[in-house]
Amino acid sequence: MDKDHVLLKLVLDRIGFGNIAIDNFNARKILQKKIYILQLTGVDLDYRYNWYLQGPYCPTLAHTAFTLREEIKYDDEFNKYELNSKTKSKFDTLDKIVSLPDTLETNEPEWLEVLASLHYLKHIAYWAGKDKPEFDEVFEKLKESKPHLADKMDLAKVAWERLDDAGLVKNKTLE
Repeated sequence: MDKDHVLLKLVLDRIGFGNIAIDNFNARKILQKKIYILQLTGVDLDYRYNWYLQGPYCPTLAHTAFTLREEIKYDDEFNKYELNSKTKSKFDTLDKIVSLPDTLETNEPEWLEVLASLHYLKHIAYWAGKDKPEFDEVFEKLKESKPHLADKMDLAKVAWERLDDAGLVKNKTLE
């Protein structure tokens, strides 16, 4: 198993995907969004995201996760390693960002989609003539590209506040 796969396996263990149970769409969506947000905290796993129907998506991550799932059936080399303390500390930030809000009804896949999508639209999507779009503009783009979230303004506001509290509205990443 190569070092990138070992690292991903250790990260997946920490975020609750140790057995890489990604057989359903929601599990794959959660995996994609948690890795996206984890990378914002400064843990660069070298996954680059594109805009997709359900928000930021990395085909390479999807492929690697399926490959890794097969590898761990036959190779337990990753058990010899652990994440360094600096990387481990980033998970506290991740946990604060991705924890479900207790003020609104939502589910984990929807919540993570809103969080990751708002960040992506704010910092990565192309805005002709716009330097720093604010919530209203970003939410309009979210509604345009994701009509299924058009009635989720309250959820988007909570997500925006969560990103802002973490420093991810002002900054693209925390590192």
